[in-house]
Amino acid sequence: MTDFQMISQALGMVFTVSNILTIFIGLVIGMVIGCIPGLSVTLGIILMLPLTYTFENADTAIILLLAVYVGGMYGGSISAITLNTPGTNSAIATTFDGYPLAKKGKVKKALDTSLFASTFGGLFSAILLLLCASPITKLVAGFTSVEYFSMGILGISLIAGVSGDSLAKGIISGCLGLLMACIGMDAVTGVTRYGFGLDILKYGIDMLPAMIALIALTQVADKLREFKLSDGHLDDANKIDNEGLTGKEIKSIMPATLYSSVIASIIGAMPGVGGGVAQFMCYNEARRISKQPQNFGKGCLEGIAAAESSNNAVVGSAMIPLLTLGIPGDGVTALLLGAFILHGIQPGPTMFTKQGPMAYSIIIGCLIANILLYPIGKVLTRAVAKIVQVKYTLLAPCIIMFCFAGAYAATGNTKELILTVVILWLSYLLNLLKIDNTPLMLGMILESIMEANFVTAMMSYDRDVTVFVRRPISAVILIITVVLVVSMMKLNKKIEALNAQQEKEMAAEHAAADAAAAEG
Repeated sequence: MTDFQMISQALGMVFTVSNILTIFIGLVIGMVIGCIPGLSVTLGIILMLPLTYTFENADTAIILLLAVYVGGMYGGSISAITLNTPGTNSAIATTFDGYPLAKKGKVKKALDTSLFASTFGGLFSAILLLLCASPITKLVAGFTSVEYFSMGILGISLIAGVSGDSLAKGIISGCLGLLMACIGMDAVTGVTRYGFGLDILKYGIDMLPAMIALIALTQVADKLREFKLSDGHLDDANKIDNEGLTGKEIKSIMPATLYSSVIASIIGAMPGVGGGVAQFMCYNEARRISKQPQNFGKGCLEGIAAAESSNNAVVGSAMIPLLTLGIPGDGVTALLLGAFILHGIQPGPTMFTKQGPMAYSIIIGCLIANILLYPIGKVLTRAVAKIVQVKYTLLAPCIIMFCFAGAYAATGNTKELILTVVILWLSYLLNLLKIDNTPLMLGMILESIMEANFVTAMMSYDRDVTVFVRRPISAVILIITVVLVVSMMKLNKKIEALNAQQEKEMAAEHAAADAAAAEG
């Protein structure tokens, strides 16, 4: 059977009333789950998985889970923008500019930017998945542990770009994240590290409770502190106005959206790297190439577009190694791999020859989900956002409840609740010391990638560390790392100078206004 025949058969499988309705329901469920802090796309798929056992067709089951995945990646931006609390881990970078723009009373503009960029990134990677799965997979298949470790080094270099005003504090935070991720049993030797004889630390710190504590609960704690200091008055930014995204603004964010979609699609196709790295890399690259980098972090549309297009671009490209190699690209696709097997689908090199129509129906289903995301988001975003529009003093207990429920659901062990509280205390302490916890999260995300591949590389090449510069692809990645670090450090200095100039000009304007008022 030719590819054209398989695609034609797949189109007939996807375009049924039941499948289109399934995609619609999956997108709405994903948006709702994604926008609630403490829940996650991973948890949403886990909750939906038992439901798919009742489906007659395996392709319908997988399409539902993919629709939840797509909707959840966009839904995470809703609470990130309105509450500065990302509903999903991949919406962390969206808070950098989404919430500041919302605080200026431009919530709808921020949400429209997020929806447009999410749809564009998702469509880009889905089309890439449909047309270029084979060539991209061959490129990624050539990577060894040496190249993956170098990619980890490239990822950790992003600390220079997400450290805020102090690179030194950023490095401290990033190293702390690396150290925290080392806690637990070594995957290679089986030796427990930094456990201090405590059973609770024997198996390390699970990523989901850590992210919940570092992002969602820390934000709740900050909000409650703000509530107390302001005598019960909170400057909420969750009222949705009517000023949407204009055509001129869409044109201005297109470069950042396109670059981020390309970068995230490449990163998403690399097994084990995932969207956690992609969002920070794309955000920093958008800031680096921007004509106005000083506006990033203050409500810049380019920043929102870069973060959100990268999120959804990872969805399609992460399916590339899953469908063609049988290797999950991230945590969500690892769950999807389990769902595939449960429904009698065996992803891997033979899938396109033995189950071609099924493979293409899944790809086309992913494409349709991204197409429908835009109209559904346009119609339902305001309604979904009402979940987080209630008074914060009422919302905070609900967020805390969902956060701890999500932390417990990660492993079903009460130790995760204790670890969540401890990490929350640490994160809040870092905030008081003006140390950003974003580098800490980046360190935790990248540690497992770096350590596992470094150990494998050393075992494969007889502890020869020069292999990282002798292998051409690895050497190129390391050179890019050095170039990016130097450019980001220069960019940070440039931004500091521009900010200082802006403050000086504002001070002069205020002085002139005061003088004019005094004369009047």
